[in-house]
Parts: sequence; structure tokens; C-alpha cells
Amino acid sequence: MAIDGSDPVQLTTGDNTGFMPAWSPDGTRLAFASAVDQEHYGDICVINADGTGLRNLTNSADTAEYVPTWSPDGTQIVYVRWGESVSEIHVMNSDGGKSRMLTSNGEWPKWSADGEQIVFVSDRGSTGTELWTMAPDGSDQTVLTDMDGAPTEPSWSPDGEAIAFVLGTGNIEDSDPVKWNEDIFVMPANGGPARQITSSQGNDHWPPAWSPDGTQLAFTADGKANVGKIVIVDLDSLDIETVSNGDGHDMFPAWRH
Repeated sequence: MAIDGSDPVQLTTGDNTGFMPAWSPDGTRLAFASAVDQEHYGDICVINADGTGLRNLTNSADTAEYVPTWSPDGTQIVYVRWGESVSEIHVMNSDGGKSRMLTSNGEWPKWSADGEQIVFVSDRGSTGTELWTMAPDGSDQTVLTDMDGAPTEPSWSPDGEAIAFVLGTGNIEDSDPVKWNEDIFVMPANGGPARQITSSQGNDHWPPAWSPDGTQLAFTADGKANVGKIVIVDLDSLDIETVSNGDGHDMFPAWRH
């Protein structure tokens, strides 16, 4: 859809679930996760921006792959593979070839705009769930945050200077998702104090998507009714505009470069 919510176009059809889309750097394709059973299995697929050319890149019968993100040069895709009770971060060529594991115990990888680092989430060690960074070959793994709560779903700014992420400010153990009260924060890419961007009731979450000029973020706002809508927040004024109005849950926005 357009950024004002107009002209929505359905790209995928059929019984499979399609979620977690990611634009290729040249804006011609989307990588996404597709699953018949969303709770167990998924594959990384790509499709042209006009809905043609659907390809399954991982096509695995016994593991789940999700959260695809393109390298800035478009030649690789980093993603998560759920193995035997542990999530692993893998990278493959954008045609699906030469897959290899970068790290175990990792989630929500996102490539930096210069291609030099990948930010991810891990609960390894005694620090609890924190944001980490690593080189694209899996080396130089470094914890980035040390904060109360469980930061997750990071997203690097286009200029590489900041990272937006999600943090639960309510009771994440509550059975009512509204009371989890996840909010969007932005922090310097090299660590440091985070700025809270949203504070509305209900969950503001899924990886926040930066506008190409770095002035806005798109994300899913569940609100009091716990029904997801795509909204855009201006990072200067913090004004929020709702841009989707479907009857169901609208989730996982991805901003074309």
C-alpha cells in the first residue's frame, strides 16, 4: 500500500500464511516467511513486487525459518532457523544457495545499512534478553544493551546512527496481551540511553520500519482492543497517524527503500 494507506494490493494467495516481509534493496522483490502451520514450520520465500515469481528458498520440511532480512547489496539474506529447542541465525545467498549458521541462540537479525554489522536478540549468558551485534560472518559478537525488561525486534536506521527496538513496559507475564504494553524505543547504534517513542495503551511492536529518510517509523499498534493497525510516528513531534483500517490484524510493516 501507499504510505497513506491507500491502494492496498494483495500479493500472495492460497492457504499458506505469509508474514514478516522484507523489501530487497532495489525494491523489486520481497522476502517473507510462509507457513502452513504458523506454530511449527515455515520457509523463506521471495516474490516480485507485482506478485509474480514466487520462489521457496529454504523449502525445509522439519525446521522453521523466518525473519528474513536482505544485505544492503542484495546478495544475501539473513534469517532465523528454529532448530531443536534453540533458534539459530543463518545467512544464505539471495537465490537460496550456500546457507550457513552465524550463531546459535539468536533472534530478529537486522543488517546495518553499511553492511558491516548485524544486530540481533539473544538471552545467552546471565544478562537476560539483550540486543547484540556481530560481523556478517558471525564474528565479533558483542552485547549492546544492559537494561531492565527484554529489548527485542531491533531495526537499524538508514544512516546507521540509531537502532529502534521494542521493549515491554508492562507485565509481559500477564495473560492479557494489552497489559504487556510493549513500546517503541530508539537508541544510539553504539549503545547508550534509549529514547521512548510511544507510550499508548496496548502493544506497539513488531520490528519498527524506518522511512528511507530516517524521520519516521512504521509499526503495528494493537491498542486497547488488541487489534493490530499499521501506524506511522514522526520521530520529532511523536505524532502518530494510523494508515491501515482492515477488519483483521495488520502486522509487520516493511518500508520500501
